[in-house]
Amino acid sequence: MPNIKSAEKRVSVTATKKLQNQMIRSQMQTAIKKFNAAITNGDVELAKKLLPEASSKIDNAAVKHVIHKNAANRKKAQISKTLSQLERGIIVVKVDAKTLKQAEQKAAAAKKAEETAAIKAQRNEAKKAKEAAKAPATPAKKSTKKAATTVKAPKEEKAPAKKTTKKADDTAATTAKKAPAKKAAPKKVEATEVDDTDEIK
Repeated sequence: MPNIKSAEKRVSVTATKKLQNQMIRSQMQTAIKKFNAAITNGDVELAKKLLPEASSKIDNAAVKHVIHKNAANRKKAQISKTLSQLERGIIVVKVDAKTLKQAEQKAAAAKKAEETAAIKAQRNEAKKAKEAAKAPATPAKKSTKKAATTVKAPKEEKAPAKKTTKKADDTAATTAKKAPAKKAAPKKVEATEVDDTDEIK
């Protein structure tokens, strides 16, 4: 930062002059852009009206020392030449370097967007193909689970059968225990028979 008052004043003066020069340059550039737009549209009458305005803005910038006088003369010669070509029927497309750059940037952005969209589409197709390949495998697993459940069901049915066999064994055992008692009864009968024979004798 400047410490002297004159240096401080010089900083402020240069800042104001910079703003003034920017204003003059922007006015000149807008006048030239309007003229070029009329040329690209093919409007000869509008271009004739805008030619003196653009040339006056160029001269003003040269007088204020915003641009060099030779640059001002070159710019005026260019715009007058394009107007004469348009009047003679020569198709002229006058575009500034800035607008060309912007158009190139837009085209590049659109191309990049298309490429990204194509890549996304390919990835989506690959995912769908993988899912389609996995889809038949999952129902097979479900069917095997169902088969396992159906196999388990007969085991559950066998369990009550085992219980019934146990009950049958218990009943058989009880009948077996009862059976010797019945055999004992015939022995008694034999004894009585022996007694009868003895009595007969």
